[in-house]
Amino acid sequence: MSNRIDFFQSEQKKLSLPAGTVSVFVDGSLCPYLEPIEIVRGDWPQFSCARLVYNPAIDTDNDLVGIEDVESKLAVGKTVRIEQVYNDAAPDVSVGSFPIFCGQIETIETRLSSDGELVEIEAVDFSANLKRISVYGRRIAESDGSTILLAGADTVFNEDGKANAAAEPIETGGESYTVFCAEPSGGRLFSYSDVIDYLLCEYLSSGQLHRPSIEQLRALTENQIVRDLDVTGLDLLEALHQCCERIGLKFRFVPRLVPTGPEQAIVFYRNGAGRAVELNYQRSGETLSVSKTNIGRLYSRRNYWPITHRYIGQGDFKVYEATFELVKAWDAADESTDYDEFSPSTNPDFYKVKDVYRKWCLNEAGDYSGAPYNQGEPFDFSKIFEGDEFVHRRRRFLPALTTDKNGKSLGYFLQVSYDDGWHWWQYLHAFNNLLDECGIWLSSDQLDVDTWIAALKGVLRFRITASVVSDQRLSSVAADGPVDSVVPVVEHIITLPRQFKYRKVSGKSIFANASDGSLGEPDEVDDSTALYEYVRKKAQVSSETIETVDLQTLNLVFDYQPGDRVTSSPESRDVLGCKSDNRSSYWIEQVQMDFEKQCTNLKIFRKRSW
Repeated sequence: MSNRIDFFQSEQKKLSLPAGTVSVFVDGSLCPYLEPIEIVRGDWPQFSCARLVYNPAIDTDNDLVGIEDVESKLAVGKTVRIEQVYNDAAPDVSVGSFPIFCGQIETIETRLSSDGELVEIEAVDFSANLKRISVYGRRIAESDGSTILLAGADTVFNEDGKANAAAEPIETGGESYTVFCAEPSGGRLFSYSDVIDYLLCEYLSSGQLHRPSIEQLRALTENQIVRDLDVTGLDLLEALHQCCERIGLKFRFVPRLVPTGPEQAIVFYRNGAGRAVELNYQRSGETLSVSKTNIGRLYSRRNYWPITHRYIGQGDFKVYEATFELVKAWDAADESTDYDEFSPSTNPDFYKVKDVYRKWCLNEAGDYSGAPYNQGEPFDFSKIFEGDEFVHRRRRFLPALTTDKNGKSLGYFLQVSYDDGWHWWQYLHAFNNLLDECGIWLSSDQLDVDTWIAALKGVLRFRITASVVSDQRLSSVAADGPVDSVVPVVEHIITLPRQFKYRKVSGKSIFANASDGSLGEPDEVDDSTALYEYVRKKAQVSSETIETVDLQTLNLVFDYQPGDRVTSSPESRDVLGCKSDNRSSYWIEQVQMDFEKQCTNLKIFRKRSW
């Protein structure tokens, strides 16, 4: 004896099906005079909309209203809710319904011609509201648990790769979410889940739109960290799109089934990762059955394939700190022992000898290799740049990455030796950092006595601890197919200098691995792993569409959604190729319910799984 119960779909041999039945409500009131023409479901940038026609002849219980008075019933901004009608008490009769569209009236088109009068209404889901909200400013957490809104600040999450999120969520306006911190030193990095939650909580009032919890968002975004996301001045819809696009996430708006709370919800999803829906077509020679066939028409376009797409992600140029010994950058023939000759206050012709004893350079471009300077070969960066290729060209010094106890950069840490490099002291007199080459110029009115004597003896030397920018960017590569094979490879360059950075204190710096208690943590960063994950996700979600399918069902079907994964039953013909290609993903990109033709049109994408 078994407790198993098997359920089977009834065999439908009749080729006629009842038309899809829906009810239309405007601001909660039934409107029998509105006939739906189509409902479109999609994501960015169209999202979901419905077109309806005003037909007062249907409403026999009320007086006819002319097109000039239609706005009294159907004003722009009113809520439109379309519900599917069904029998919820079979085998008895009881009318039930559930929503298949919810939005608000955005446009009303009126036509008056010899053919008659026509009023067409377009309703759009909650995306229309988000387009009218601008993103600007920052909500900052205060030390006492309150917040303030700085309207003039840019809305940049983890600007320049640095943490600017408050350590703990703050409750404001009845919502608890992560806001910006006042001081980066006391903050943490924003994750994409934090950003989505911030945008929805900050710019929407409680009860306007149902949204996922922060725990659900973390699972959907895989808790990935944001890299310099600037949404200043965008509308809220585009800001959400830019955030989600980086991690291959999509979103749409759906009507809620529960009678309480917001009427619509925002749903985040990934293409091909949702529920599976069957699209079947019977084998030739069989009796047509609507239980076995739901494909009425099909048009497919396949592109050239296979092609490997190779994505090369490039961050900012790498920055290295090192200690550089400088060389004399003046003509030795201009030297003399006259102390007053080399001071602008005592020599009216100082401009002729302004660089003597004062200008010290790295000679990175070889400007001082030949006569009259004769300072040897151009500086070799290979050991500092970790073996990366570079060219001998002019650069400039940047502040050191090493910091003091307060986290501030040591700046340009210049040292002087008065005994030909045996001992070094920090140079405490005035100097300028050159902007057009790596070098310094001693800017005191008169050189100090120690410097002057060491210069006359020929034992004066300078070195500086600073940073320089290399010629190579931080880079990472990912491909969606085989490389170094017969398959053609198309390369895509993704340049993201603000999001991914690389700064390192090289072993050639006097502060490398220093244990000095007066120093803080160096301003080092290595976004190599983050860049690879970004490029890998880009390759995963941006793989080329192998095939685009336009499919029409036999009858009007209400329950298809964008992102649904497409399959076929074992008994069906493999007209879509789902069964023969198990390495590709098929999903619904767009749904159009056509009430006039009583069918549903689907746009289906096929892409190779990564």
